[in-house]
Amino acid sequence: MPVQEVGKYRQFFDIDEKYFPCIDDSAIEAGALWENTYPHETFIELLKNVENMLGGSTKRSVWIHGAYGTGKSQCAYALKKILEVSEEELKEYWNKYEPLKNQTDLLNKILGHKDRGIVVAYRYASGGITTPRDLYFAIQESVKKSLKANSNITYYGENTLKESTLVWIKDHREIFDILLKKPEWVATFSQSTSEEVINTLEKSSDVKSLMENIFKMADKEGITAMSLDGDKLKLWLKDIIEKNGIKIVLVWDEFSGFFKQNRNSLDEFQKIVALCQEAPFYFIVVTHQTESIINSEDSTWKVVQQRFNFSQITLPDNIAFNLIGHAFNVKPAALDMWNICADDLNNRLDASRAAVMKVARIHDPKVIKDIMPIHPMTALILKNIAVAFQSNQRSMFDFIKIANTDDTQAFQWFIEKTGPDNDHPLLTVDMLWDFFYVKGRDNLTSDIRMILDTFPQQQNLREDESRVLRTILIMQAIDKRLGGTIELLKPTEQNISYAYEGITAGLDTKCKNLAKGLAAKGILVTSPIGNNKYAYGVAVLAGDQAKIDEFKKIIKRNSTTARLVSEGKLETVLSLSPALRLRYEMNPGSGDLIPVTSADFTRKINELKDAPSSWHFLAVIAFAKNDDEVVTLRKLIKEAVVKEEFNNIVFIDALSMPLGEDDFDVYIDYAAMAQYYQGNPKSANENTIKAQQVLGVTWKNKIYNGSFIIYHSDCEEGEKVVGGASANNCHNKIQTYI
Repeated sequence: MPVQEVGKYRQFFDIDEKYFPCIDDSAIEAGALWENTYPHETFIELLKNVENMLGGSTKRSVWIHGAYGTGKSQCAYALKKILEVSEEELKEYWNKYEPLKNQTDLLNKILGHKDRGIVVAYRYASGGITTPRDLYFAIQESVKKSLKANSNITYYGENTLKESTLVWIKDHREIFDILLKKPEWVATFSQSTSEEVINTLEKSSDVKSLMENIFKMADKEGITAMSLDGDKLKLWLKDIIEKNGIKIVLVWDEFSGFFKQNRNSLDEFQKIVALCQEAPFYFIVVTHQTESIINSEDSTWKVVQQRFNFSQITLPDNIAFNLIGHAFNVKPAALDMWNICADDLNNRLDASRAAVMKVARIHDPKVIKDIMPIHPMTALILKNIAVAFQSNQRSMFDFIKIANTDDTQAFQWFIEKTGPDNDHPLLTVDMLWDFFYVKGRDNLTSDIRMILDTFPQQQNLREDESRVLRTILIMQAIDKRLGGTIELLKPTEQNISYAYEGITAGLDTKCKNLAKGLAAKGILVTSPIGNNKYAYGVAVLAGDQAKIDEFKKIIKRNSTTARLVSEGKLETVLSLSPALRLRYEMNPGSGDLIPVTSADFTRKINELKDAPSSWHFLAVIAFAKNDDEVVTLRKLIKEAVVKEEFNNIVFIDALSMPLGEDDFDVYIDYAAMAQYYQGNPKSANENTIKAQQVLGVTWKNKIYNGSFIIYHSDCEEGEKVVGGASANNCHNKIQTYI
């Protein structure tokens, strides 16, 4: 039946306030709903792996990983809740979804483990964990917080780090007061007496900064009683597990940052993970795809991997459609009218609905009705859009959730501007352009950006031509990125027609001819794809990919680490203080250190060993492009620092954050595009700037916020210093070797 005249879509529903684009601390605090986690195949497989772990069938913990936008954080959060909610709540969730109803054996096993006592600790993000002790303290604090939140727990362990620190300070107040009066610690501590420190530790909920300062003091002053190592943490965990008769599960989401910051401390990490072989303590980590983290050639990584069973989370197309529908919260008072509108919209889409349902393996037509007013072809693009981006900055979740601010043309903008009576009542593929290209261009991969960048070059196109061209470009880009695996996303006449089915303003019938017209103008070309079918594409791309690939090869071959360091001006990452500048710098007035890489390290230090020193001192700072160079260069540093001929040199190891293959590939992409666009100065300059930012901003910030190891003849084993805001500590450490 026809839809009676109504207003905008916004009157029918709002976006579910509990629907979060991603699960993080703020989402959890705001009440993210774990019950909305759809139990698809890979999630159920995760639950089975966890049950095997809890049941003792394996002595390994579980490692959850997956690509951006697959919902791995949602799955990890749901796992946490499944292990801690009441039996009644768990059964209610279990009976809510068909895939779980036939998993009664799995449910009963999980309930059995819960009855025998499980304490679940949960933590999000790990970028600030830069030393093994940071890790130990974070684990201990997370577990203790969960113990205290559990009313059945009465014993919390006798030797937590904070408690043992308090005991030591209380027993040594006079010594601690003397230390606090030293100029170095007066500048470091906001507290001036031991009583103030004790009061802060006992009453403040956030003592991380104070504990870090105490650690620094303990290290510098040789106080070993307050330190926590892996063995002490393991004893504490075993103690509380045994005394309370429990199992402990620590779920740590966004753990990728830890591995990037602590590539050289993995032995300490695996020591803690190995505890599950001795006691029921399970460390479940959640990261992005493991191939972006793990160096398969590193023997330490091999040991770490042996401690885990891996659960990859994927997001099937049919589940993605369900999640889109779940995000829409229809107002009860408007439900009847909305059902009429949604039925009318859905009934306009017979051909495209059937095609999408077949590809996405959707069996219930109601799934498509529930995503109205999003066109089913648009929803299929949305599900696959994350593959076009170099990070999780743009996904279907963000598109739906983001508020209509700064006129960002996403879903909420659409429902405020459009209603079922409009000439264009469905959110079609071309309407993704603003959010994913105009606002998200900087995060696109180069191959996608190269295709979409052709649109601004077109002039004097009518609105209907522009719409069809944007649709073809988006389809071509996603099809290219997916390697042609989804035929429905190829921009053929038939698929373009599907994309505009239901648009009664005319595009449903005109879109094929508009595509032909764009080809006739030379804006598009057609390419055979088999079975007498042809796909439209951007004409200028016909032979240019080969050129770009050749540029990439040349740039990659010529991009030595020294060249990258120079281009990114990394020697300025730890600019010297004015006092040290006069004493260390080789180029007066610059404040720069001398950069070294694995290729030029030996030559440069040999030149420096005989340099006239007078009252100057020499310092080099070492950088690496990848993990192999880290191993090589660190070995060279350790060999050099023990030789008397290099006593006049301070070696600063900035190798904790190599550039890495991912960022190197991004740099290569931008640099190649800059070469490709040499005939277009604006585009060439944009890509040149982006390439430089990968080195001078992204890589430099990673190094700055990472850790440094300072070596000198007086400290041959090296001393680790956290960088970033604590960079002055590097200056202070250097000063001690003058």
